[in-house]
Amino acid sequence: MKTKKIILTYLVLSVNISFAEPILKKEDKPLVTQTQEDTAKANAELEKYYAKLKYPPGFYEGAFLISFMGGGTLAPSGSFISHEKNYDSTLQYKVVRKEVSQDYYPQSSIRNDEAGLYFKPTYTPGVASQFDFEYGWKEKIGLGFTVMQNSMKAKRQDVIPGLSYYKEYVDPVPRERTIYRGNSMSFLATYHPIPKNFFDPYLVARAGVVSFTGEAHSGTTHDRFVYSNQITSGIGSIVGVGAGLNIYLGRYFGIKAEVDYYREFLKADQFSMRTLNSYQAMVGVFVNLSNVQYRLEQY
Repeated sequence: MKTKKIILTYLVLSVNISFAEPILKKEDKPLVTQTQEDTAKANAELEKYYAKLKYPPGFYEGAFLISFMGGGTLAPSGSFISHEKNYDSTLQYKVVRKEVSQDYYPQSSIRNDEAGLYFKPTYTPGVASQFDFEYGWKEKIGLGFTVMQNSMKAKRQDVIPGLSYYKEYVDPVPRERTIYRGNSMSFLATYHPIPKNFFDPYLVARAGVVSFTGEAHSGTTHDRFVYSNQITSGIGSIVGVGAGLNIYLGRYFGIKAEVDYYREFLKADQFSMRTLNSYQAMVGVFVNLSNVQYRLEQY
């Protein structure tokens, strides 16, 4: 009896094992196939959408940089500036010779045989600000556009327009005036000789349009028919070249510095065509939106 029970138990166990092996194999195969398909799909998605984002910090094809810089305008020149300085020289001559009135001074302060009171003018460049939007068209070439604002102030005497039609009165002391404030939008093209690097030097060229306001004179002497020296309908074109350096502090952002030379061709109701040349030194920060977007999509 014991022998029969042992034999029967052995047969039951053998049947169970033989049925269990194919079931396990059938269950295992789909799991392995599913894992491989998921991995292949994930790799394909990364290759399709993030192929250009696998590079280290630096400029590359597909990068999208937004930057903000601020600084100052240096050594302004051109016919716009020279014309205003010629106006100041002519006015100084007229003040000294008392061809314009300074009746507001006490009679005892200026004798008839003394020259009129004149103060030398000063021209001071204002603060400049600039936004750049740059896309990596090629590995070393970027395209985009720039929005910029710059200004220039002068502390000077001038004939007070509209005070008297028959008699010219000049300011008793110099007053600060904004003689130029320009807003420009221009296309930019950059060349990055060392892409995919923490230190990213580049060359840049820009060309676009500019609108401007300020104060200017149509001639070298005051026009008695003019009630205001305010510039109206100021418009023109702007071209520039420069060099800069992007320093990446990580994959997503960094600091930058740039030096540019700009030449503007200006026209307004007060004059037909004048030029304004200037150098600009700027510093600022930038963000690589391509890598920021990639970072956000990882969460």
